[in-house]
Amino acid sequence: MLVGRKDALAVVGDVLRAGAGCVVVEGPAGIGKSRLLEEAAGMARAGGALVAFGRATELDRVAPLSTLRRALGPLGAPKDPPASGSSWTGSSWTGDGFQEIERLGEAMDRFTRSQPLVIVLDDVQWADELTCLALRRLVPGPAGSPVAWLLGRRPLPEQEAVERLIAEGAHRVPLPPLGPEESAELSASLLGARADASVLELARASGGNPFLLEEVLTGLRNEGRILVSNGTASVVGGVAGGVGLPAGFVAAVERRLRDLSADQRRLLEVGSVLRRPFSLHEAAGMLGMAPGALLGHVEGTLRSGALVEDEDRLAFRHDLIREAVYGGLGAAIRTALHREAVTVLRAEGRAPAELAEHLRHGARAGDAAAIRELRAAAEEVMAAAPSAAADLMLRALELGLAGQAPGGAPADEASADAGAGGGMVADVVRLLASAGRLREAHGIADAHGVPLSVAGEAGVAIGLAEALKHAGDDQEVIRRTGRVLGLPGVPGRERARLLAVRAHALMMTGRIDAADRAAARAVTEGEVFAQVVGLEALSTVALVRGDLAAALRHAERSVGLADAAGGETAHRHPRLWLGAALAASDRFEEAQTAYAVVERESGRLGTAWSLPLLHRFRAALLLSWGRLDDAAAEAEAGLRVAEQLSAMALAPALLGVLGQLALLRGDPHAAREHLDLGLRLAGDGPGLVAEELRGRRALLHGDDGGLFGEEGWALAYLILQEPWMAARWRAVPGVVACARELARRNPGVVSLAAGAAHAEGRLEEAVELYRAGPRPLGLAAALEEAGRRDEAVEVYRACGIVRDAAPPEGIGHSDRAGRVEGAGWGWAGLTAAELRVVRLVAQGMTNREAAAALYLSRHTIDSHLRHAFAKLGVNSRVELTRQVLAHEPPDQG
Repeated sequence: MLVGRKDALAVVGDVLRAGAGCVVVEGPAGIGKSRLLEEAAGMARAGGALVAFGRATELDRVAPLSTLRRALGPLGAPKDPPASGSSWTGSSWTGDGFQEIERLGEAMDRFTRSQPLVIVLDDVQWADELTCLALRRLVPGPAGSPVAWLLGRRPLPEQEAVERLIAEGAHRVPLPPLGPEESAELSASLLGARADASVLELARASGGNPFLLEEVLTGLRNEGRILVSNGTASVVGGVAGGVGLPAGFVAAVERRLRDLSADQRRLLEVGSVLRRPFSLHEAAGMLGMAPGALLGHVEGTLRSGALVEDEDRLAFRHDLIREAVYGGLGAAIRTALHREAVTVLRAEGRAPAELAEHLRHGARAGDAAAIRELRAAAEEVMAAAPSAAADLMLRALELGLAGQAPGGAPADEASADAGAGGGMVADVVRLLASAGRLREAHGIADAHGVPLSVAGEAGVAIGLAEALKHAGDDQEVIRRTGRVLGLPGVPGRERARLLAVRAHALMMTGRIDAADRAAARAVTEGEVFAQVVGLEALSTVALVRGDLAAALRHAERSVGLADAAGGETAHRHPRLWLGAALAASDRFEEAQTAYAVVERESGRLGTAWSLPLLHRFRAALLLSWGRLDDAAAEAEAGLRVAEQLSAMALAPALLGVLGQLALLRGDPHAAREHLDLGLRLAGDGPGLVAEELRGRRALLHGDDGGLFGEEGWALAYLILQEPWMAARWRAVPGVVACARELARRNPGVVSLAAGAAHAEGRLEEAVELYRAGPRPLGLAAALEEAGRRDEAVEVYRACGIVRDAAPPEGIGHSDRAGRVEGAGWGWAGLTAAELRVVRLVAQGMTNREAAAALYLSRHTIDSHLRHAFAKLGVNSRVELTRQVLAHEPPDQG
């Protein structure tokens, strides 16, 4: 019976009626979350939705995507399956976590064409990392997707993914303890009679926890200690002196199970150690019995209510019972059972990661075999669950260090590897850093700062430096790599990798010459991985110096090396840097093709880290191309992905694109917000992105003197991005000369010649040159400055900006800015880009299909759709299609 949860059910009901949204039901164990979710699932089924129901277990954390796949698997395939005809959840784990999530998202998109879907996940506090990432990626779903999510969790351990969902609009529904009247109602329902004072005292002592109250009352009734007389229930024998309510829930469970035989209790103890639904064979193996001999004991535990059947397995009726049984085990017994579980589960063919979880609790200090298994399991799951892998490796490190002899000497090979300078320390640091646990990674690295080998410290530094680089902490990368590179005897492979990652950090902080030297040494001294990374840095150094030929040459060589080498080298995606060089060279179609390859390869390789960078480069390309709506959607999508992946290092660059777009569209308030936030995230120090943001902000305030700082080291790079802006900056010393020199050094790039002519005031020549290039914003600016305002207005309109025909004063100031085409509500408020997407979706295309048709990313399509839904006031694709048919009826001829 569900008592005292009307308000919570009302919130769930609202989401179910809306057909989309997310509810997070919170509360301690036994408070009624599972029953509420089961009731909600019944409501959803009654409303015509298909329900996917799943429950996480403690072992899910080492089984990538297990929580979500277990819920969705029974649904089978969608009615509109992919061309391969495979089940839409996939039949097996491919090892590519991000691609698995993308597949699930696409399958949901196909599945919900015919029926709304409600996904219910209980005990989400134990969900694996990849399921948590899926929640961040898939909730909310694509615009108009009829998918509702109902999640249940305990308050601890906290999970960033769920907290973000709540921050972004998911409904948090905390379940409080039952009040006195609600406890009395539940007691009466359980006992079939009104509760007297003795029963109400038990209800009060249960703390308003429905499950605990039910356990106590059911146990007392089974013992014959509940007396019902004249419609009133009372407790026989009172509740004082330890005769009545047991002290603590473990004792309550002990009372409930005291009539079980010794073998039946041992069965429960074994099941509590396995920590998930378990098979009869597994339990029999742990107990040293034949499965047939165990049947009677199983029946006894089922009759007691401690266990229930879960398809072909056995499970505890409630996890509180399992935890109470486990908590009642002595430490020695618990350790022995975990060790026995390893032997039995290995024979049953269970995954190494599950075995490793038992080794974490059952291995002895210095156990070399256990250490090897923990490391192997960590390697198995590290790609999809780096945090879980780090925990396994931390335990291996702990066992290895504990196995060292007095005085710190290693007792065996495993202990030696765990010691300072051993490979295990480097692996732990790398995994912690890649999981975003940088503080712990710093602690481990610093605790082992006096290594037994320079190679060991170099390995630690590489792992930490790469993670710090992705986190945007370039100064710490420079500090740590510099310290290790100053040590004598660093092996050549590690030295080259350190130099490569250091080069990127030096470049991003404005130390261009030092970056050039470090990258060149990495290419000269290193193996192929360091060469690819070093060449990427050299390509950007060349762009900063305005040498497009060199930028292209380095990037093309990097791509060739990575394609030939494959493996981890291909994961570096050097085509991102090639695309940037191609875009600066006016070769927009080739840049677009390079980015499309990166998008495909990122999905195939599971390199999610590259997605924010891809969105950043692609947004800049679309902006230069004059496709402002697509550029905005791409930048917004990039920010969402960066936040979902906790990879905010690229957020400032994406905010810079949005700030520039707002400037062009005449929205100085939005521009200021984007640029100020970008600068706060980028920090006050020198940096390529920070220089760009400071320049944009100075432009907004009309402060030409604050455009490029004192040294102006990024000037050439910024003019390469938008050559026509040199005319706006012509009052700044050195700008016109820089534009002229860029055109001279890169004679085949027509936009640079146009930008130089524009900056020098040769407007008619600039107009003709711009017409020969791919940058319409430059053409419009030159036309406007030349007094050909009608022509300029048309070019601006084609870019999605409506300019006033009256001649404003200056170039690029907010007082001259236009307004966005379609910047309103209703059908007339849709931009041309949004209309293109809406029409394709109304034809039945998925986001991915529409993206392929328009040469955009799927996330950009979703951004356009979200804007269209908001403008049209619709919530589903069906409603959207009706709007399209109403405004653009099909040709009846």
